[in-house]
Amino acid sequence: MMATIKEIAKEANVSPSTVSRVLAGSSKISPETTKRVLEAIKKLGYVPNANAKGLVVKKSFTVGVFVPREPENAFLNSFFDQVITSICAVVNNFEYDILLALSNPEKERELLKRLVESKKVDGFVLLSSREKDPAIEYLKSIDFKFVVIGRPIGYENSVNWVDNDNVKAGFEATEYLIRLGHRKIAFMGGPSDLVVTSDRFSGYRKALEKYGIQPKSLYIKFANYYKKSYRENAYEILNQQDRPTAIVCMDDLVAIEVFKVAENLNLKVGKDLSVIAFNNSNVSEICRPPLTTVDINIFHLGRLAAEVLMMDLSESTKTYRRIIVPHQIVERESCGKVQTL
Repeated sequence: MMATIKEIAKEANVSPSTVSRVLAGSSKISPETTKRVLEAIKKLGYVPNANAKGLVVKKSFTVGVFVPREPENAFLNSFFDQVITSICAVVNNFEYDILLALSNPEKERELLKRLVESKKVDGFVLLSSREKDPAIEYLKSIDFKFVVIGRPIGYENSVNWVDNDNVKAGFEATEYLIRLGHRKIAFMGGPSDLVVTSDRFSGYRKALEKYGIQPKSLYIKFANYYKKSYRENAYEILNQQDRPTAIVCMDDLVAIEVFKVAENLNLKVGKDLSVIAFNNSNVSEICRPPLTTVDINIFHLGRLAAEVLMMDLSESTKTYRRIIVPHQIVERESCGKVQTL
């Protein structure tokens, strides 16, 4: 009977995962350890064979981080820098590598299929969730390991995911402005098919409804990832005769574009116009005035998502994990009480 991975590990005085890495040709194992494992393999007569009972499936020891965006627009938002940094910190502790996968929407299934079938990654972290998300649908259909940062509509109880309560966050950001006396409140969102956009917008509408404020369609805009489209939307909202006195911005990047447009229109942010956003990125502290924003704890989102995936890769369990990361409003100087004439 052929020797098993566990028997090889015992003979070489290493862990079974170290034996697997040596068999996978990992360069991260020291020459001395590799030699010891190979000698144990030779002594016990282990023969890697696709049909052998003791064979461990070859692993790449690589995690794919998937961003469904055109490469030229992938990192305009600092959310991605921060979340990838925190994912790397966890994954590297497990001696895994990161493969960054960016794709145009039309080619994403093809890219994922290629990475899966070539065995270049053992699992994925998906950095966003969309309505009828093709990445989630494909990976779920082939039973491949992945975790989503975002609420996976339709799969809330059948995939691993980490997110904020974005409906609640959108509600609280809007309510914050209402409590300052604002009733003419605009909403500037990102792409409307992103779940995070629709959830925050839902929270915005719920807050208006609670306080008896009728939503005004001219105050509501959605945009793609380009700065230009955010700026155009800001001009359309602020150039109205009956302009809003406050804006809920999808994230800090959108708020910065609003700041620029407000300056061009001689509107003083914090006085003539109140602005609240999301993410609490580095830019929120250094812009003038400093930006009131919802801290969604990006570092924890990335860390927890990576930990869930690494746990899934090692345990191979069918118990799905859903983690909601708390948020809090960070008050700065971009919001003020409504100006009365």
